[in-house]
Amino acid sequence: MRVTTPIADMDVSVECLRVEDGGLVMTNSDADAVQIRTVMNPVDVRKILGALLTPTVLWFAFTCIFRKGSAPVGQATATQNHPTPNPW
Repeated sequence: MRVTTPIADMDVSVECLRVEDGGLVMTNSDADAVQIRTVMNPVDVRKILGALLTPTVLWFAFTCIFRKGSAPVGQATATQNHPTPNPW
């Protein structure tokens, strides 16, 4: 997945999802540039599930089964249209 913030634009892979201390914890791969640990509380998970259950997102998820792993058409790379194209 691509994560874009005002200070960084990078690829992040989802390596592991687990329940830990009452929250859903997502960690990324050791091969990624920056190690990330995201903790989602029950309110966050409910918002995500609500968004996932919309018709357009369900259709996108279904069609992903038949797509190759390429980036969406028109998606900017890390060096295009970003205020800090190489922040490190």
